[in-house]
Amino acid sequence: MSTSDHVRARGIALALAACLTAPRAAGAAGRLYQVREVKPRVFVWIPDDVLESEGDPQYPRAGTAGFIITPQGVVVVDTTNSPLHARELLYEIRQRTDQPIRYVIDTGASGDEVLGNEVFSDLQATLVSTSAIQAEIRDRAQALAERAVVDHKFERRLRGIHITAPSQTFDHELPLPLAGKEIRLIALDSGLRAASVYLPAAKVAFLGDLFQNQYFPRLESRDLSRWIEALRQAEAWEAEVYVPGHGEPAGKKEVEQFRAFLEWLTKEVRTRVAEGKSLAQVKAELLPFKDYPWHAPEQAVELVEGAYQQFDRVSRKNKPTSSN
Repeated sequence: MSTSDHVRARGIALALAACLTAPRAAGAAGRLYQVREVKPRVFVWIPDDVLESEGDPQYPRAGTAGFIITPQGVVVVDTTNSPLHARELLYEIRQRTDQPIRYVIDTGASGDEVLGNEVFSDLQATLVSTSAIQAEIRDRAQALAERAVVDHKFERRLRGIHITAPSQTFDHELPLPLAGKEIRLIALDSGLRAASVYLPAAKVAFLGDLFQNQYFPRLESRDLSRWIEALRQAEAWEAEVYVPGHGEPAGKKEVEQFRAFLEWLTKEVRTRVAEGKSLAQVKAELLPFKDYPWHAPEQAVELVEGAYQQFDRVSRKNKPTSSN
């Protein structure tokens, strides 16, 4: 081999080594992510804002996830939107500890929170969430399986994904029996089908999709008033770091700003519904949200539509019926 060939080969080897040891990892679809230690042995996995062509098309963005290392094992919070990203999360855990994965906490039932569950179930971790979230995940699995039977393109998107529901549930609050770390699982409002993970000693709270940091949220079936009240409860905790369902970890100020956005949206849409305006009129008047240059702008349309339908139903229900 010539000297130039040796130099070229060595350059390729160094480039490969750099890729393998880089602190940011790329997924199969070119996704990059970062892992941040927000408090000692409390880590957050933060994906870039990328729309993916695999997995459930309703949830093309990977959600923020996290893990907590204790002397008795690891607690994972959410498993993002695919087994691929869950394995990236597992890789990052294994770079820091060889402790077993003891628990996985699903903070919600959305595809961007739970579609990586199977990776940790295979490791004999106990999957935990509320009974309402467990039921919704099971319903989602059945609905997606039925759709895949008749939609082969959709079936190909979901290939290799096995939706796995929690095996242990709670309804109000559950402390995890791990010495050295105080970990409380809290259902702020059972009607919202949302669980939070609060670490009082570390002053960290994982809020899942109840909080989005600089991302427009999905309303789905959430009641806006109850959502706002749940955020107020979480703001009262003595937490310094709040981990969102999407976006970077933040402080109490950012949670308050997100709640203020939901309050503003509630007021603007409810007022227009009371004035008898159509959905098309409300969308034309409110969109785009000029004061909120956030990620996931396409979800802003769905958010206004969902809020309109929510308040329109209430308005129709409360409207007095005419009598002859």
